[in-house]
Amino acid sequence: MTPAGIAGLVLVVALMAAMVVWRAQVKVMARSTAAFLTDVNAEVRKVTWPDRQQLRSATGVIILFVVIVAILIGLMDVILQLILTTWLPSWFR
Repeated sequence: MTPAGIAGLVLVVALMAAMVVWRAQVKVMARSTAAFLTDVNAEVRKVTWPDRQQLRSATGVIILFVVIVAILIGLMDVILQLILTTWLPSWFR
């Protein structure tokens, strides 16, 4: 047998081995994905979803919190801008 024939035979055997390993890995990944989705479905069924009144109340609290934080950040911005652009340069003149 020629060296090219031996190389071709080795290549074919290596490709077949790689296909066997790849197929086994795909099977394992498919099983783990299916198990994961089954677990997710089971967990979602355990969730207690809020009714419309609880949802509105929680939404109101969140909106109020966001408004308060926005006001605080705006005040901090105005105060820091005043300090850094007006007062601080006047101290170093």
